[in-house]
Amino acid sequence: MAAHKRRTFFGIAGGAVAGVAGYGGMNLLAGGGAEAKAAVDTSARLSGGKALDIEGPSSPRVTELTPFEDELPIPPTLKPSSRDTTEVRLVEKKIRLHSQLPATRMWTYEGYFPGPTIEARRGQRFRLAWRNELTGTSPVKGVFVEPEGPPPGFLSLNTPGSRGAKERPEVAALTAWTSVHLHGGRQHAISDGAPDSGVTRGSAQLAEYTNDTAAAHLFYHDHAMPVTALNVMAGLLGNYIIRDENEDRLDLPRGRYEIPLTIADVNFDTDGKGRINGQLLAKRIQVGPSIPGVMAAAVQFQGPYTMVNGRVWPYLDVEATAYRFRVVNASNARAYILALVDEETGQPVKGAIKVIGTDMGLLDKPQGVEASITLTPAERVDIVIDFAAFRGRRLRLVNVAPGAPGAPPAPAGTPVPAAGVPYPQVMQFRVGRGRKQSYVAPKKLDPRFKHLTPSDIPQDAVERFVMLSFDTLGMPTIMELQEAPAGMGTGKGVVQLALPGGTRTFRVVGKHFEDATNFFAAAGSWEKWTFISVGPVQQQIQHPMHIHLMNFQLLERRMVDGTAFDTALGGTTRPITIKDAMPIAVSESGWKDTVNMPANSMVTVAGQFGRETGRFMYHCHILDHEDEGMMRPFVVMPPEVLTLQNMMLKMMNTPGKPAAGGGAVPPMDHGAMDHGAMG
Repeated sequence: MAAHKRRTFFGIAGGAVAGVAGYGGMNLLAGGGAEAKAAVDTSARLSGGKALDIEGPSSPRVTELTPFEDELPIPPTLKPSSRDTTEVRLVEKKIRLHSQLPATRMWTYEGYFPGPTIEARRGQRFRLAWRNELTGTSPVKGVFVEPEGPPPGFLSLNTPGSRGAKERPEVAALTAWTSVHLHGGRQHAISDGAPDSGVTRGSAQLAEYTNDTAAAHLFYHDHAMPVTALNVMAGLLGNYIIRDENEDRLDLPRGRYEIPLTIADVNFDTDGKGRINGQLLAKRIQVGPSIPGVMAAAVQFQGPYTMVNGRVWPYLDVEATAYRFRVVNASNARAYILALVDEETGQPVKGAIKVIGTDMGLLDKPQGVEASITLTPAERVDIVIDFAAFRGRRLRLVNVAPGAPGAPPAPAGTPVPAAGVPYPQVMQFRVGRGRKQSYVAPKKLDPRFKHLTPSDIPQDAVERFVMLSFDTLGMPTIMELQEAPAGMGTGKGVVQLALPGGTRTFRVVGKHFEDATNFFAAAGSWEKWTFISVGPVQQQIQHPMHIHLMNFQLLERRMVDGTAFDTALGGTTRPITIKDAMPIAVSESGWKDTVNMPANSMVTVAGQFGRETGRFMYHCHILDHEDEGMMRPFVVMPPEVLTLQNMMLKMMNTPGKPAAGGGAVPPMDHGAMDHGAMG
């Protein structure tokens, strides 16, 4: 790595370095925003690392992988300069994702998967240049397969290999088009990684990050539409940590006792003998007809294997003391119900996990977890696990398979292939026999934190309503709702909601990414969003909804009667009724940027936009859904500019306004929502 007058190049090493089993958490740039002091010898091994054979001879191929064979890697840390532009290269590397597999060809940030953990101080502004140096076509092989087993046929996804399915030629031909998004960050839209503003090989995406938020665990990933799912599966993701003075004062585990856990599912192709060859495989269940030139409707990807920090089912040696884990679900679509199990007894360990933070920062005080933590894609949770009581034992983090609708989940650690969980194991903790070190968690965490209630929301906060449903092909879709004139009945594109204050009627005004923008907001303003998800009762589909530039809290979550929505009509035949309240879990009780939407439920969130401006997105964070259009834009403007924007919209929608050449212009229907600014 060399220091330059105008730019700091983040140039880490070649293939051998990319395969470190334990990265050692070393800082790749001098700390505190200083420039690098000397060039890095790219042939050198990182301190604390344990090299794996990455691009050497292939290991013997197997048909089954053995759990807990490999040590958990810990990504290196990058602290960018505040004075210069730090360049991060997107490069291809071969990385062994399990010691029994050949090395896998991947697209990475600087040769690491996950990419380096970027650290910033609150308010530290810096610039990154994400340089696309990726060559060739996508390392991901895409196939469509037939469903197998109970609907939706998850058994087809539970095994590696294409099983004779034809490779999707449109995926095989893909070259690298990338757009990096800092998820949870507050940056102007020009730096946000717009899904339709990608760059190709040889070009760099320039971004300025303000880091204007309290201490939090964010993450960065590719956001180029319609290839986000494939690019992220190829390896383009990494952690991003913001720290502040309040967190510094707390007695939380730090240094080697603070570890990011990036959880993601994966699948691999096989050779002619059924042996796993290590190639990334995007295998999806096709549910629609094959029409030349038309994308087939398909169930979102889920893989049978779980990676943590880029290793399938790793282990971690821990001391008999407390550790802080920054956990993110970086999967395409898989939700994880995480539980800790004692291997000796096979029983869940209760009370060992304490939640100290959610997506966007610390809670007011630690909260105990009785049984499990649910994380849908893009959700994060900040936890402390105290291993002091488990000296010399082995604990297993597992994914608990969900039960059938209305039924409890399966026992922790039980394989349930029909539910899409053939392998429940996630990772293993091996607790040392050394002297235990007692730890007492702080009683108070963030004194600024407050649980929001409806009375805390400004009265002039704009309300927005968004419905999540299915189209006539059975594919999930997003629908923006605009309040309809009084007296409008049910019909095509009309949605009625029986809300506590009375029945309200809405028109569907936007359904696709390419439709006209309907949502405009004032920078720094408060808004209240209500998401309603409806679908067949037997569907267990979930939609993690992410709003860019907004930190929010959940106000309430309720069940709804989704049978009132008619898919063919694209509207309701009677008002959707609101049913029983649903609990808000500890892991979603703080500041969030992503909220999970189970089928036939409603959630209301409230939050404040950042001061940054431009065209942003909100979308489902199931990446296949996002790529296939379950994403909509909104525009944040300075309040004074928004006032002028509203005046212009009203002018365009005024019936009979004079035309430039005389006469009158017919009214234009832009499907505009309430664009009022808030105090």
